[in-house]
Amino acid sequence: MGKVILCAGKQAKQPYRFRSTGTNIYSIEELCYYIYHNIETVSEELFDFKLVDFLRDDLELDNRALQVEKLIKTHAGVKDIIVTIFCSADYYEEDEIKELLKELDYLNNMTPMQRKKRKADYHLAHHQNQEAMKIYRDIIYSKEPVELTQDEYGSIMHNIAVIHAGAGSFAAAAESFREAYERNGNVQSLKQYLYALKLGKQDTQFGRELKRYVDNRAVVEQIENDLYYVADTQENSFEVREVERAKQLKEEGRINDYYKLMEEILFRLKNKYRMENG
Repeated sequence: MGKVILCAGKQAKQPYRFRSTGTNIYSIEELCYYIYHNIETVSEELFDFKLVDFLRDDLELDNRALQVEKLIKTHAGVKDIIVTIFCSADYYEEDEIKELLKELDYLNNMTPMQRKKRKADYHLAHHQNQEAMKIYRDIIYSKEPVELTQDEYGSIMHNIAVIHAGAGSFAAAAESFREAYERNGNVQSLKQYLYALKLGKQDTQFGRELKRYVDNRAVVEQIENDLYYVADTQENSFEVREVERAKQLKEEGRINDYYKLMEEILFRLKNKYRMENG
């Protein structure tokens, strides 16, 4: 699970598996840790009688299993189930549990669309791009997107663009970054829009849009310098060779490797600019 967890309770031979992330849980401490760090997506899966079976049969927590079973049958709130589970171990302090419950209240006060966006953002942060894209598209094609603010809608379009760029679809990425900027006015969306145009070799549109959108000379110079090393005239540069290698990864279906490499390329370009310009 990415962290060493000291377990005082029984270790299960057969794990409980969370469907949304594919994570296997072997102890009550791991269960508490997983809930604590995945509160955005875990709530629905706690109303699962298979979890009751896991607590009773695999962890031998008969009383806790019975309590959780009663809460599920009586349609209790997810907070009651969480508190019951967390009381089965001493992994988190009382103050930490209270903070978790406050976060849960915050999530519950969101509109349905905001909760969907939060869930999609979670998937994107964990590189589960297909899951994130499905939810983002459900939101923007919904009949009720008015629940979102312009900033929230712009954020969704920005994240959709990131997924497109990660898959090598620079034209689609550019269009989504453009719409994101027009919604949220965030300069980062604008920069990424222009980067996507350049990486997609849409040089004519890149030049036109640079003049159209950017009136801050410092920003223009930063963008131009960031992209200088991947200009068409620099076909033999290391960065261009890296871009070509990234395209090959994409064609081979190694999307995560492709996404990581593209991030490294842009990171190096930005560092070069900073070093050369003080």
